[in-house]
Amino acid sequence: MLLRTAFICSLLLFCASLYAQDEESKGGFVDYIDKKQEIFSNSVIDFFGDVDETLSDWINEPREPLSSDALEKKLNEDFLNAGESVDLFFKNEKYMDETQRGFLRIRLGSLFQTKESADFNYKIRAHTPLSRTKRDFQLYIDDVEQSYFDDGDLRTKEKSKNEAGVRYFAPVYKDIKSHYSIGMSSLTGYARARYATDFALGSWRVEPTQQFKYSLKSDWSEETNVYFDKELEKNALFRTTLHRKTQSHVDGFDYALALSYYLTLSKRKGFSYTQQFWGNSKYSCEEHLQPYNGISNYSGFFSWRQNIFRKWITYEVQPGVSFHRQYDYEPNYAVHFYVDFYFGNIDSL
Repeated sequence: MLLRTAFICSLLLFCASLYAQDEESKGGFVDYIDKKQEIFSNSVIDFFGDVDETLSDWINEPREPLSSDALEKKLNEDFLNAGESVDLFFKNEKYMDETQRGFLRIRLGSLFQTKESADFNYKIRAHTPLSRTKRDFQLYIDDVEQSYFDDGDLRTKEKSKNEAGVRYFAPVYKDIKSHYSIGMSSLTGYARARYATDFALGSWRVEPTQQFKYSLKSDWSEETNVYFDKELEKNALFRTTLHRKTQSHVDGFDYALALSYYLTLSKRKGFSYTQQFWGNSKYSCEEHLQPYNGISNYSGFFSWRQNIFRKWITYEVQPGVSFHRQYDYEPNYAVHFYVDFYFGNIDSL
């Protein structure tokens, strides 16, 4: 918490200094902002490079790093083969779980809803690829938002957990992609493994994924997500997601169905709509202490995402409504709004 507070204070001082020196910048305030962002991005890139070089020396497996053009070509080839342009644009949790790109993201967000009080938060996320080692490692710092699959109640959607660790992307084995993570989450050690593959089924692309996690505090959890993607036109995608999850400290198992439509109008803007159904085989809440099963939440959300002012600033607004058994299925209207600031190799983002 102290580090995060210091970081935010530094960010505010940085913004104040930009404002104070506005008149001194020859190109105007916008040019001055772009220059400062470029300097900070270069500092992020240099820092990532220093970490990469130091770790490669420690493990005695140094090699020449890929050039920025070669690395970008490799990432684009992997990306295009996977057919995940929608995930790249919206930068959802699926994309964050799979990307090997390096970046620093600062997110300022808010959630307004009729059944709960407003929530304001900030989140920091960073991925550092280690391209000098002979194996594909990645350092990461995540302030992770819970997926709406974790609970059908909007109150838990904004909960976050701090994570930091190292991730290893294993070579593809029999068309199975996997990566393994070891790190700390809220000062508790954990290990996680994720496996994924994809195949064609007629005009659909099917991608089943399986994740296992063991934590020293909450024991273990495992979850399955299966994505069915169908390209409707060049920039439009329809996705059906099946979800199932079990946790050692939670009775029963979660299950969910999400129907999503994505449309990217350009490289700068796009929108999506998701209809989601969430349930549990043995669920209870404050208003219903007796365990029950079945669908407990129905929700639908629009999302509009767009770059604003500069290519490294993006905002997203998500209006929607949910009907949860917690509130006797009365409508809970909500608006989720956040702004993302990206630093590093933002052209590859």
